[in-house]
Amino acid sequence: MNDDATGLPIITRILRQARARCDTSDIPGFTAACGERAAPGISQEETARLIGISRRWYNQLEAGRSANYSDAFLQAVRRVLDLNDDEWRIVYRVTRRRAPGEAPVGPLTTLLPQTLRGLVEHSPTWALYLSDHRWDVLASNMEYGVNVMEWALTWSEARTQLLGWRDEWALPMIAQLRVHAAQYRTDERLQEVIETVRRDSEVRKLWDDPFLPSMTHPTSLRPRRLYLPRRGGKEFAVRFLAFTPLELPSCRLMAITPAQCA
Repeated sequence: MNDDATGLPIITRILRQARARCDTSDIPGFTAACGERAAPGISQEETARLIGISRRWYNQLEAGRSANYSDAFLQAVRRVLDLNDDEWRIVYRVTRRRAPGEAPVGPLTTLLPQTLRGLVEHSPTWALYLSDHRWDVLASNMEYGVNVMEWALTWSEARTQLLGWRDEWALPMIAQLRVHAAQYRTDERLQEVIETVRRDSEVRKLWDDPFLPSMTHPTSLRPRRLYLPRRGGKEFAVRFLAFTPLELPSCRLMAITPAQCA
């Protein structure tokens, strides 16, 4: 990976500086995972623990070693270390060899109409994302360019930000994933997502719950609660509105609106 003027890989310098300036009181789930500490900065071990991976795997990234780093992993690093836009673009380009938000070319990516992508990515009012039947995000006007299920069900920060995580978020999302597991039995990428979320012991227990609800999409009738520490530490009530683009019937267009506006 490219070296900077100090002789260090540029990604090493960026991630070290980001860790050093971290305010632990502003990191979702830090106290629960690492204990209380007032001093700024976090270690590699703490960073890895917050992301939910081994220190060795994180160290490999920060050392500038090439590897098959997933978008989900890199997005987790971005949020834990609060990388700014310039830092994020450099880290992503160096590790993934493409720009952030530039989806890998696949059947649905190549079929995605530019007008639909523009609607999603440039909507000035509501938070929007378009995902395929595997919940891989194809376009979004938010920061999250990951798999929706993997983030919500397995990342520690999600359990801090998604209030009422088990009943309001995990159960209905697992129920929807179970439907797709039956519908797309031979889809290798979907099976990979399922294997990833089922590695979590709590998710696996909910997956096997005989009383799991039956549902195919989020309901707009029941609001859900969010806690966003980097948005003033406020609690928000939102509703999810689900749409199906007729040009891409296996995909889902999701609008996230303030509860009082729906």
